[in-house]
Amino acid sequence: MNVRLATLSLAAGAAAVAFAAPAAAAPSGPQDAGEVVMRLQESGNTVIVNRTGNQPLSECTVAGVRAGHTYSRFDSGYPGAQMDPMSQVVGMTVYVDATC
Repeated sequence: MNVRLATLSLAAGAAAVAFAAPAAAAPSGPQDAGEVVMRLQESGNTVIVNRTGNQPLSECTVAGVRAGHTYSRFDSGYPGAQMDPMSQVVGMTVYVDATC
């Protein structure tokens, strides 16, 4: 009986998560590819644009954004690290798919 009750409660919890409304963090609708690239570069990312078409980037819309390779450093040379090894992200590559 307890196993069945636990299974039912897990299934109900999984259904609630699966059917929850999507987060509003990602804007909907087309975005200017030039603005997206500038925002990503200002955040310290290396941006690679995959463009379809031959229009200027300011006239393109974003079809997708994908994470690329993350560059990190692992050592104990940080101030205050007290010789404990730590990992620090140094840079990140982001791919932007643009359609023009």
